Order: sequence, then structure tokens, then C-alpha cells
Amino acid sequence: MLVSLLGALATPVASAEGPRVILWAWERPEDLRFLNPPQAEVSFLAATVDLTEEGFSVRPRRQPLYLPPGLRPRATVRIEMRQGGSLAHVAPELRQRLIERLITIAQTARAAALQLDFDARESETEAYLTLLGELRGRLPPGLPLSITALASWCGPGSWLARAPVDEVVPQLFRMGPDDVRHYARARRGFAPPCAHSVGLALDEWRAPPASASTVYLFNPRPWTAAAFTEAHSKLHP
Repeated sequence: MLVSLLGALATPVASAEGPRVILWAWERPEDLRFLNPPQAEVSFLAATVDLTEEGFSVRPRRQPLYLPPGLRPRATVRIEMRQGGSLAHVAPELRQRLIERLITIAQTARAAALQLDFDARESETEAYLTLLGELRGRLPPGLPLSITALASWCGPGSWLARAPVDEVVPQLFRMGPDDVRHYARARRGFAPPCAHSVGLALDEWRAPPASASTVYLFNPRPWTAAAFTEAHSKLHP
């Protein structure tokens, strides 16, 4: 993994005129040195974990990521269940090894926060709550824990209300046949913990809910200064 982290670390600040902006930098070469750190933060795909009921393997980021001086990124880790397995059937010993590796990934990246991206069937939600609770208890003090979420998870009585995390980011893109219904519900306002952050895609642009104080942006193509400026201007007219 090639990450340019030159200069002193600085804490980005949210604009008083619009939501805080965080760019997702996925697995491809990304040069984000055009950013002015107060305008936006970055959450980069640090690794993908291929998990089975017997073990796991880690695919670390292999593409270069260049950041402006003073911008400390967040680390996103994608967890994918393989071989038809279920997290509900993963043994406690394996779960602890997974947690140790997640912490190592965040520390190696000198991450400002750790974000997990995963899919969860209804039968797996309790297992994910256990994983998140144990991970939360072992993370270094001051390291925030964030998760992405499907919009369908954010309904009344959602299991996410019990998730011991600092942030839930419902993704308002690639929502499938229920797209219109989920977006309408988001515009009316998700209940906590889904209310304050949201993920949007540049190729499915829509206005974020009024309650969203943080907006993550996904670009299916490599980021450019022009693409960022256009998206930022929509969020901060």
C-alpha cells in the first residue's frame, strides 16, 4: 500500500454552510492532492477481508493513494463472507483473530477512524452486533468506529440502534427496486443512528436528507478536482 501522508496531521472542520464531506477512495489509483483538507476528508479502502467459517484472508490495498499534506485519512475495511458461510457460525476464537487484524489494519494506516463495510442477512445481525461490541471494546481510546449500512436497515426498530458504533452511514445508492421508497423515507428523516451521516454516489446524484451533517461521496471513476468541485458545490451552494 502506498499512502502519502506528508506534513503535520490536522483535524478537518465541517463547513458552517453545509455538511462535512468525506470522499471514499476505493481500490484503484487515486491522487487527491488537489483537496484542501478543511473542505473534505478521505476514507480509503485499506483492505478487504475474505471470511469463511474456518478462517479469513486479507487483501490489502494495492493501489497508490496520494493525499495532501495534513490530511489524516479514515480506513475502510470491506468484510465479505465466502463459501456460503455465515458470521453467525464463526467461532469466538476466529472472531477474536479477525478483531486483532482489523485493529492492526487501522493502526498500520495511522487512521483517523475505522469504518467497516459489510453485508448482513437478518440471521447474522446478532453476530455482527457481537463483533462490533468486542471490536469497540478493544479499539485504542479515541479511535472512532463507523459502519456503512443499507437503507433498508434503517427502518423503525432497526437492529442498528443497538450497534456500539460512533457512526452509521446509510448508502443512498445502488438500492435496487425499492430505490424510490427508501430515498423518500430518507428524505423524511431516518431515526438515529441513521440520521446524521449518509453515503451518496456521483452517478446517482440526489440531495442528501436535511438531517445529514456528514456526507460520504462515492465516485465510480477516479476522483478529479473537477468532479470534487462539482459535487462540493451541490452540497455547499
